[in-house]
Amino acid sequence: MLRFSTWFQLYLALRPPVPLTADDIMETFDGSRSEEVFRLLWQMASVGQVSYLMHPRHLCDIARQAVPAARVHEIS
Repeated sequence: MLRFSTWFQLYLALRPPVPLTADDIMETFDGSRSEEVFRLLWQMASVGQVSYLMHPRHLCDIARQAVPAARVHEIS
């Protein structure tokens, strides 16, 4: 019979990844740091869902440049 901690470890190992939602975390970053963060978020998206909410329009351009395959949705 499995102990409780073993069951819990099994649960953590088999559950799907939790989606990541970030809201304007690059507000004070410069362009090169923002590019690197977009690349890291893209790597994370290969494992699970990643959503990044942003307000400054220039970050959309940086995201498209850093990760051409990323989808950018604009909400008016």
